[in-house]
Amino acid sequence: MKFSVLLTLSFLFFSSEIFARETFEFNLGQKINILSDKAFRKSSENEFEAVGNVVITHLKNSIYGEKATINFTTGETEVVGNVRYIAPEMTLYGTKLRYNFLSKTIDLDNARVLSDNYVITGKKILQTSPEVIYAEEAEYTTCKDCPESWSIFGKKITITVGQYVRIQHAFIKVKGVTAMYFPYLVFPIKQKRESGFLFPTIGFSSKDGFKYQQPYFLVIDDHKDLTLTPSTFGDRGLGGEVQYRQNFKEKTWAEINSIDLNDRIYKPYKIDKTLSGKKEFRYFTDIEGHYIQNKNLNGHVYFNKTSDLDTIRDLDFFAKEKVRGTEVGGGGFFEGRSSLFTLGVESYYNQNMVVSDPSRFDDQYVQILPKISLSSIPYNLMHTNYFLLNNISLGVNSDYTIFKQNKPLVLYSASPIRNARRLNFAPYLDWQIGSIGPIALSHQLKLDYQNYHFPTEASEQSFSKQGLIYQTEARIELEKIYGLAYVEERPTIIGSDIELDKNEKIKKTVPAASAANSTIGTLPEIMSNADEQTSLVYNNSYRHWQQFKFRHYYLGEQTYKGNQKFRTQIESDDGQFDYLDALRNREHLTNPNTSQDSLPLSNTIEFQWNNNLIKKTSRKFDPYKDGHYLKDNFDYKDITFFNVSQGVDLTVNSDHWVDKLTRLYVNTGVNFERLTFSIEEFYYHKSQEHKFTSGVTYTHERFTLSGDFKYNSYNSVNTPVTKLAGYDLSVNLSDLFTVKNHVDYNLVSKLISESSYSFLYSPINNCWKIEFNYTKDLIDKKFGLLLYINYNANNFTSINVR
Repeated sequence: MKFSVLLTLSFLFFSSEIFARETFEFNLGQKINILSDKAFRKSSENEFEAVGNVVITHLKNSIYGEKATINFTTGETEVVGNVRYIAPEMTLYGTKLRYNFLSKTIDLDNARVLSDNYVITGKKILQTSPEVIYAEEAEYTTCKDCPESWSIFGKKITITVGQYVRIQHAFIKVKGVTAMYFPYLVFPIKQKRESGFLFPTIGFSSKDGFKYQQPYFLVIDDHKDLTLTPSTFGDRGLGGEVQYRQNFKEKTWAEINSIDLNDRIYKPYKIDKTLSGKKEFRYFTDIEGHYIQNKNLNGHVYFNKTSDLDTIRDLDFFAKEKVRGTEVGGGGFFEGRSSLFTLGVESYYNQNMVVSDPSRFDDQYVQILPKISLSSIPYNLMHTNYFLLNNISLGVNSDYTIFKQNKPLVLYSASPIRNARRLNFAPYLDWQIGSIGPIALSHQLKLDYQNYHFPTEASEQSFSKQGLIYQTEARIELEKIYGLAYVEERPTIIGSDIELDKNEKIKKTVPAASAANSTIGTLPEIMSNADEQTSLVYNNSYRHWQQFKFRHYYLGEQTYKGNQKFRTQIESDDGQFDYLDALRNREHLTNPNTSQDSLPLSNTIEFQWNNNLIKKTSRKFDPYKDGHYLKDNFDYKDITFFNVSQGVDLTVNSDHWVDKLTRLYVNTGVNFERLTFSIEEFYYHKSQEHKFTSGVTYTHERFTLSGDFKYNSYNSVNTPVTKLAGYDLSVNLSDLFTVKNHVDYNLVSKLISESSYSFLYSPINNCWKIEFNYTKDLIDKKFGLLLYINYNANNFTSINVR
């Protein structure tokens, strides 16, 4: 290897003192520059020594120190005295640095590593490759300005740059006090999974005792992982959680979650939390999977099983999010699609939770085993430019469902029929009539047909009903656009109160004669006492769209044939399997919760008026944003909407016009910069009943307040009037403190159904947060403590105390 040395001696005069500074440049395979106050060359040992204010630059790295010794043969360099090593990915501080220019290894004593995301301070730091850093007896933290806020001390720390941090024999410290010990911890510096202990869940209460859960995350391979969580559930005893996840391919996965414990408190029908005297093994297991073969085939399955139904109450922190409705069990669907039709199958086998015995399976609960659906796309029969023959298409929706009880209950002849096989067949004809000026006309004809078979009935094992539903529509759409959305650059003068008009421009150039005599070129423009800049002015446009619709619903003659008992049964909502069983002329009356929402189909005219105002704002042109190409360089925002629907029932014979009116539906809302408001109202003219919902949100720099109100006077004997109000409030008292409050209040019972209060402390250093919360409902009270630790780049992980 050839070395060349260039020596330049220069004198700098400053404050009447003379400093001698020598600049050396030598080539060691790669260019290295050294600046120092003094320098010595040992030719016999092929070494170079720099003393005083040493600065070494190599590639993109720089080294600072008081003294440096470099061996030309080996590339070994030793720097001592207030050492600082600066690289693009991090900065190192220490007292003594050993660096090799050939292998680029680093050995630093009494070191401190400072990166964008973390800080490590240790007795010794060693970097043997550009990707790996080792630290001995070191502390890791994300707090740069306050390392005593929290840190993790470890006997050995391994950093894989840009990937993760591993800590052996870790002690978590808060304000310098050791709070917890872990034999091994992993902190990701990038989104990559690593095996190791996760943060625990800790809780204590006077009722349940001390609770501790310690999860361990195991990476099996790139597509599978397992989390084991040994736990102590306070007075209930020992147990644990298991989670297994596997990703087979994109959007195809399976997941298993389970909790198990030997419960020392539980006993069927036991309410208090005293020890029962024996251990009861209890569990709740949930399995879920999703499958996508291609764009034409997909499916989803789930299943959960519990030792007893009381686990939903006692282990709500685990089971609450995994229960679907008022039942446990399983089911799923598979669906295949083609360009002509869609074929799907679904099935559900569930255990009813609304039973008195928590260990009993409700055999009278109706299961769906299975349901097969077949639907077609609309097939175009005709498409022309002629009026009355604009477009005619034909389609069909159908399904076959088996409703089954495990053990049919037959106590008396009036017992409802709960075992049936139903065929639903609904072909339809869409007729786009055409347009008369701005009015678009269309018509739909639909056959509504259901056929039933009752295998458990001794006689009359069949029933069928059918009828035609006609729907005719006339529609007018109007649209108007106000303004033009674009970004305008306006020149402004900084240092002056003058703002130029958009059509004015400033030009200051050198006179022609001066420019002609210049051998270099035109001199730069100079503005005395002011600087010229440009400012962006955003011009918005608004689009108002409104639609008028007139619809006529007509129900043709309905025919019924077969089992009279089932005919009587489905006249009420309680006797139906689902909405398809309803008699179409009574469908809007069978369910008290939706009777105001729907319209009678017998012979009804509906009027709709729909409005929407949209704001369009132009962005300053940026073809790429977040690495993705922008197809639309505009932002859109709904400013306000207003929709009204009113029906008139032509089958009502009355001299009073109001008796013919069906429900009135109004839905409106506004969206300003800080305030949003919405209202939804169903009004029933005959009984003067209401179903009203409203919500409002106001956002301020320091607080956010939202509220809602629900009122439903359409009641029955078993359903009282509903009046509910609630609000959510979040106030930033300062940059450090935030308080939150949530309340749900029942105006009828005059009781607070649920309330919560929380206090959040967020230090300016953004390396940890602590939150105190208190929740109360009609059954229980809970106090919680959440400690969030920012272990890397705003990835906050919480330690829960419940």
